[in-house]
Amino acid sequence: MRRPVLPAIALGAAVFAFSLSVTPAAEAEGTPDKPLTFDQAIALAHTAAPDLKVASANEVTAKTAIGIAGIYPNPSVSFGTSTKAAKYSGTLSMPLLVLGQLGASKDAAAAEYKTVTVESEMVWLEVRTAAAHAFVGLWRAEQIAEARALASLLTARVDEAVKGRVQAGVSPDNEALRSNAERLRAEADALDAAAAVAVARAGLGRWIGAPTGVGLSTVGEPKVPLAPPTLGTLLARVDENPIVRRERADVAAAEAREKREKAFVRPLLVLDLGFDTHDPNVEGTNYRAVLGVEIPLFNFRGPLIDREVALATAAKARASVEAARLTADLSAAFFSFSAASARTDTLLKGVVPAAELAADATRESYALGRAPLVAVLDAERARLEARVSLIEARAARADAWIDVERIVP
Repeated sequence: MRRPVLPAIALGAAVFAFSLSVTPAAEAEGTPDKPLTFDQAIALAHTAAPDLKVASANEVTAKTAIGIAGIYPNPSVSFGTSTKAAKYSGTLSMPLLVLGQLGASKDAAAAEYKTVTVESEMVWLEVRTAAAHAFVGLWRAEQIAEARALASLLTARVDEAVKGRVQAGVSPDNEALRSNAERLRAEADALDAAAAVAVARAGLGRWIGAPTGVGLSTVGEPKVPLAPPTLGTLLARVDENPIVRRERADVAAAEAREKREKAFVRPLLVLDLGFDTHDPNVEGTNYRAVLGVEIPLFNFRGPLIDREVALATAAKARASVEAARLTADLSAAFFSFSAASARTDTLLKGVVPAAELAADATRESYALGRAPLVAVLDAERARLEARVSLIEARAARADAWIDVERIVP
């Protein structure tokens, strides 16, 4: 007498429910879900990413340097006495930065601040790119987990049907062993895919102020334009990339520092005002005024000027190199996007529907005794592979477009 068959469909349903609820140990019971659209995830990254806080702090620091460059030097005051001349004397010495030195210093600091602001744009671009890729990663993990959980359910149904046929004496016992092994493999894959969701949640959480990613989930597909611009249109905008603009800002900063060094070649004027009183040889109080001029005899600041000229030349070269690199990266990302789009279209319109029909037809044929079990299992694997391939293609398409937007914001 054969042993009763365990209701595999109930077991499959339990696996399905469990696989969708696998979360890290840190996720407490009752934690509210946080479903996010693509745009919502990017908006959160813009306000919560730690990298942006560092960039903002750097901007504040660079802005204070403008005020520091505008600080006027303090005057010096001296008092003295004498036994044979004036009993009391005093002098006020005031440096006079009236030949453009102060303005040139402030202009150089302002140019440095401009460079830092462009660097903040670079940081935001990298944060946005990382957050967007993380969203795609979570969406992909969720979709694959759902596909594998559904495959586990279908495999459990096949296993139930096979055991029924074995009990009825229609199929040999080894088919029950094979279908059971296939069911266990599908359940293990479903659990593994569910665990990958938890990892992807943490990956997205790092960018949106939720480091553990507890409760995060995606709503809708990653954002991809329905009618993307042509490659030629995109290539014309490479110079707008913050990386290129940062190097050009560095050129402007080096040129401003060069002007500052040239301004300090100009003589420094020093005004001395003084008085002498109670001089036995002079009636009343004697007032003095002296204008001193620094003679640039030993220091023309030539090496400092040459250094800034060299830095400007190097920054111009880096801007050209970055523009060429970004052009190549943009072309590669655009072609990857085009290839992924074509693959997605083929899978969506042809491969997946055909695999679905083939799997359903093969299972019906097996129920009628017209197809072997191996054909059913192969068809179910093909159905799953087609679904996963479509998910992967959509994710690759979204990732490629994110890379395009990293170069051409």
